Amino acid sequence: MRSRFLGELTTPEVDAYLARGGRLAVLPVGCVEMHGPHQPIGTDSIIARAFALRLAERGDGLVLPAVHYTWAGSTDGFAGTLSIEPELVQKVVEGVLLKAYRTGWRRLIALSVHHGNHYPLYLTVRQIYEKHHIPAVYINPLHPFDEEAEALFAGEYGQSMEASVVLAALHVLGRPELYSEDEMSYADQAPPRPASAAQIGRVGAVGAFMQDLRHHACPSPYVSLRRGLDFIEHQVGRILPILEHIDRYIADAAAQENQGWWS
Repeated sequence: MRSRFLGELTTPEVDAYLARGGRLAVLPVGCVEMHGPHQPIGTDSIIARAFALRLAERGDGLVLPAVHYTWAGSTDGFAGTLSIEPELVQKVVEGVLLKAYRTGWRRLIALSVHHGNHYPLYLTVRQIYEKHHIPAVYINPLHPFDEEAEALFAGEYGQSMEASVVLAALHVLGRPELYSEDEMSYADQAPPRPASAAQIGRVGAVGAFMQDLRHHACPSPYVSLRRGLDFIEHQVGRILPILEHIDRYIADAAAQENQGWWS
């Protein structure tokens, strides 16, 4: 296959993929926001696209063009952050996944590592099923799936996790020249955040805006390209088995007694 990215294929090539039984469509959902003084503004989009590519390569899928503009939240106000309302994110993702399903894909995965996308995408896949009986799946592959993945960024490596993974993601996407391990590896310390917000956070949630670049991503001297690459491969390996379970769930869901209001 010429490419795993849908936007780089011709219509006849996509027709041929679906005709031979291709079923997997992966939608990367990123963000355009400040990521500390050392990481690219597109960190979340870069990581999502790299995970999507590896999953498509190993699961015989295609990567749909990414959704980059999403809700940034507390990083709004910093140069380069471009945030839209979460309701718009939900509508776009739902529309894309529904069209993909109607085109012929059956294994639908929305993949995002941006924290601000968690609740919008959680609601989106729930509503797609409840409104259309289509089981799309939302996955955050930056969340370690097991102890082996957690161990890669345990201890002193913990603060460097996202920087390590975005560095690895650039290698996966063929852009290793953009950032180097040496460039991203240095020690720094974020200033304290308001103690009042921290106390509220112990029992609930409250809106806030970050006041310093390092509040979002603070540099660490332990950035590791190798650990980032190992993490991506390990996490993708854990996702692959669910592809067949999506097929089974489509059949299981069709056999459920409660089919919702539209039945």
